[in-house]
Amino acid sequence: MCKKETRIKLCVVFLCFSISLNAKIMLGQLNGIENNSAVMLLDNNRRVRCEPHGIKTLEWMIRDAVTPDQCQKSVDAFYYAHPHERLYAQEHLNLYQTYHYEKSDTGCVLYANGPESFSEMLLNEGLATIDGKYNNAEWNEKLKRALIRGQKKKESIHESDILQKCIEKKR
Repeated sequence: MCKKETRIKLCVVFLCFSISLNAKIMLGQLNGIENNSAVMLLDNNRRVRCEPHGIKTLEWMIRDAVTPDQCQKSVDAFYYAHPHERLYAQEHLNLYQTYHYEKSDTGCVLYANGPESFSEMLLNEGLATIDGKYNNAEWNEKLKRALIRGQKKKESIHESDILQKCIEKKR
């Protein structure tokens, strides 16, 4: 192998590694928890609002519902029956801890449990459903697997009337 071929191969290898290192994953300190739908991060003294990507949480369902009053009543009944679920984010995320996160057009990927995102955690717990408009090849299967695990839980939105009252079905 000549010097030119070696240099070309080294450049290609270096380029591949530099592309993978150029991901937009950042570090942010958890500064506040609004609810299960939004947390505040502090990144280089800049506040960043982080909403879970690719999913519809209960708070989003209320906001986007065709009949918000009926949806609100269903969500309130669910939270009354399962009060600990309202505080899921407060129980599973630690204030002032540093988390990896990644901003995207559809929200924020907060890596809250190692490689597992906060969106996956909410789906696993049965506190959210996948947004019908969301389509991302990298995340679709991960979110679907988490949704299936969440649908098997007894204390989930899938065991209540929330999805019927809060999400408009396509006809």
